Parts: sequence; structure tokens; C-alpha cells
Amino acid sequence: MNLILIRHAETAWNRGGLIQGHQDSALTARGLQETTALLTALAHDFPSVDRVYTSPAGRARHMGDAIASHFGCPLSVEPLVQEQSFGDYEGLSRVQLQRDEPARAEALFSTDAAFTPPGGESLAAAAQRLLSFIHNKLAATPHTTCCVVTHGHILQGALALLKDGNIDNFPRYAQPNASYARLSVAPGRCDVIQWGIATHLRHLSQT
Repeated sequence: MNLILIRHAETAWNRGGLIQGHQDSALTARGLQETTALLTALAHDFPSVDRVYTSPAGRARHMGDAIASHFGCPLSVEPLVQEQSFGDYEGLSRVQLQRDEPARAEALFSTDAAFTPPGGESLAAAAQRLLSFIHNKLAATPHTTCCVVTHGHILQGALALLKDGNIDNFPRYAQPNASYARLSVAPGRCDVIQWGIATHLRHLSQT
């Protein structure tokens, strides 16, 4: 099965540098453009999509709805693919966290996938959620091509595990909004074919 792992489009909190996690914010004008650009790229590369799974977050649901509508396929909301919970840090700016708690900010975003934010969950736990969904649910389906709309940080952890077998390398796998990774999935196997695909965004304005 072809699996397309997609990061949602840009939101107001993304642009403002705020930590979202299980919180949500509206798409920006650029985010709407990114959604259109991604749909065009997917339609060019994939003749059909059999099913779309999306995180419950509104920012991911918007992308999932657009893809399912474009390809005329079913859409399912899947809690296992929602973003890592950042607990008490949600709503804070990354700059503020780095200023007030520099060691914890560095652990969270750069060095320690096992670090658990107060009231939240670790990246290691979140990444395992996503991988368990892929291995235990998607791999058993008869679909040819599926899309999963998820989030930036959890994607970093999952890709690090799949590519390196070591989640400590997670910062290496940061992806821009509305980019995607292509995977090949079969029972007992999940291979990353390409990640960080974002050529479809090059023509968009940076403002």
C-alpha cells in the first residue's frame, strides 16, 4: 500500500510561533493556498486515493476534508494520529518557553524524545501512537493508496524511528506545513520512500 503522511497546512499559531499540540487555530491565507497546492500535487502523482484518515484537530480535518472531497473517497477521524500533547505548554510561544525554561525547551524540541511536558505526553509515546496505527490498522487494509493527515512534531518522531531506528534523531525530520512523506506499507513492514516533499509549495508567496 502507498501511504501518504501529510502535515496540515499553516495556521495562525504556526505563523505566530505558538505551541499548538491538542489546541487549535485557524488556517492562514497561506495555509489555504498550501492546501490547494497539495491537492494539485497529489492528483498529479496518484490516480486515486482509497481512504483518508485525519487527526481530530480542525487544522488537520480541513486538509482531510479537502483531500477526501477531491478524490471522492471516505474520510475517517483517527485519534491515534493527533499531535503530541504539550500539556501546560500549549498556547505558549516557543520563544517564551525558551526564555523561561531553556533546558526543558531544548529537551522538548531538540534533544530528548522521552521528555514529558507537564500535563502532556512525550514525543516517544506520541510517535508510537502513530506507528501503532500504521502497523496494526493500515497494514491490514486492502487499500492501494491512503492519506493520513497529521502533525509536525509527531511526524518527526515517527520518521526518525522508521528511517534510523532511533528517535533521538527527530529534529532531522522536521517538515514544513502541507508537505508529505511517501511510505510503502505491508504486513510487518513499513518503508519510507521519500519524506519532506514540498516542491509543490515553491511557487507560493512567503507573505
